[in-house]
Amino acid sequence: MCDYSTDNCLLHTTDYKSRFDTVSYLQNFYSGVDINPSEAPLASFLLEKTVQILHDERNRFGNQKVLEFGGGPNLSASLLLAQYADSIRFCDYTQSNLNYVTDWIEQKSTVFDWTNYFESVLTIAGTSKEKRIEWESRLRDALSRGGLSICDVNDPDCPILSGKSDDYDIIFSSFCLEAACLTIDIFNETIGKLVRLLKPGGLLLLVMVRNESFYYVGAEKFFCLSLDEAKVKKALQATGELVDIHIDSVDTTVEDQERNTMSDFDGEMIIHAFKTIE
Repeated sequence: MCDYSTDNCLLHTTDYKSRFDTVSYLQNFYSGVDINPSEAPLASFLLEKTVQILHDERNRFGNQKVLEFGGGPNLSASLLLAQYADSIRFCDYTQSNLNYVTDWIEQKSTVFDWTNYFESVLTIAGTSKEKRIEWESRLRDALSRGGLSICDVNDPDCPILSGKSDDYDIIFSSFCLEAACLTIDIFNETIGKLVRLLKPGGLLLLVMVRNESFYYVGAEKFFCLSLDEAKVKKALQATGELVDIHIDSVDTTVEDQERNTMSDFDGEMIIHAFKTIE
């Protein structure tokens, strides 16, 4: 029998349906978090770069449809994406995560409170906190138009990945592919499938941890595929359909690594590229 407490038997794939604690994840990573560059430089870096990319490149991509692939229960990036597109198709592997997103859309009383985190996002975006309600309304509209779906990179018949070609103006994925893809071959194949779904001229935007082999949610230890800039760039170039590939990275400090008992990553990456226009 597998001993899930050992490094040799990390949780993965179907374990997310029974062992991933959505509430614990939200509380650990997003509850009461102040995204201050001096206090949380890694989180600030990723949000600042996402804001910059969407703002600087906004004239290169359309403003109709976004695919957010493997969003988990996290709506912080969705809040930004909704300001640039009318529709967000939000998908994740577990129904539990999607249920939390649905609860937020429907404004249920038991919903996770994103107020502080969203206001930090608005501050980084250079927008007044008083705009939060307006931004949230736009996000609810975009998610309602796009809908929520289950996705699975390890299923060759995944409906989302088997969808219509050239369909999305933006495809975004954050902290998903390295946790979902069990092998480098599956990662490479998934990148190719996502690019196929992207409209010519569309933006592929990925946020990833670097060289991570595990991470904890509560007491549960999950598998992660170790990726770095070279592996990611190789996968993007192998599609033969992407141009203007940019990979921005930030390293963890020695102090970060000493404090971090929840994972073993040594940096974070934000990647963006555009699909070629024939």
